Amino acid sequence: MCKVGILGSSYSVGCHHNKETGENDLALPFETWLEKYTTNMKFFNSACAGKGTELYLNKIVYLKEKHNVDAILMELVNNRSMLNFKCLPDSYSKIQRTNDMADIEEDVYKTSASSWEYWRALIQDMQEHTFAPSVKAFEMWKDVQWNIASTHHAMEFWGMLDIYQAIKLCKMLNIEVVVWQKSWNFNSLPGFQSMLQKALHVDFEGLNAHQYYSNKYNDPDKIFCDGDHFNDCINEEMVKDFIAPKLEKVKKIINIKKASKRVLH
Repeated sequence: MCKVGILGSSYSVGCHHNKETGENDLALPFETWLEKYTTNMKFFNSACAGKGTELYLNKIVYLKEKHNVDAILMELVNNRSMLNFKCLPDSYSKIQRTNDMADIEEDVYKTSASSWEYWRALIQDMQEHTFAPSVKAFEMWKDVQWNIASTHHAMEFWGMLDIYQAIKLCKMLNIEVVVWQKSWNFNSLPGFQSMLQKALHVDFEGLNAHQYYSNKYNDPDKIFCDGDHFNDCINEEMVKDFIAPKLEKVKKIINIKKASKRVLH
């Protein structure tokens, strides 16, 4: 059995938020399609909606130690740490109560809250005291957050560095990596190949997945479940045609390595 961890943002999670029902029921879990179109693989989905590469090193260490993963399916996204304010400050007081860092590690892994609260604060009425002591301070906070969110190069810069180091860590831990990108265009930047360090790249004919399927169908209603995230049909097609074949290729590499190791012993 080949164990595969999944790293990414909401695009690698599935189960997108439905504004009409208030539930996360707009698409099936992403691993649904991975399980359907691969053989002898077990998936551990560690992707987090609203989060980015700022979590990757944490997730890789956890996945290797807790599940001994053989491979990582890594979505190429930006670093979103600047957007993820701390909406649950009480949880930080745990450092004053516990003497076991493993407990904190477990909490961070399982409760990596998305930036849904952040986005909701920008577009919906909320209780200002959740984020700031006054209405004026709250409005100032929103202006700052919007300015930060518009600095795309900063998020790309840190995202590329995070990905580079995450792949490097995987090499140190003998984990194979498959990368893909839904919306970003890291492949247009000069450091792209250096960042990948020969990791297997899912190539959507030179485009990212969003551009590829937008060009192919030319109809947003056929592609997205909410205007941004792929619907089940596109997720299934993408995994079947592009991602699953790369994972099968990685599985063969892993099996060859394991066989060679057995021979040596």
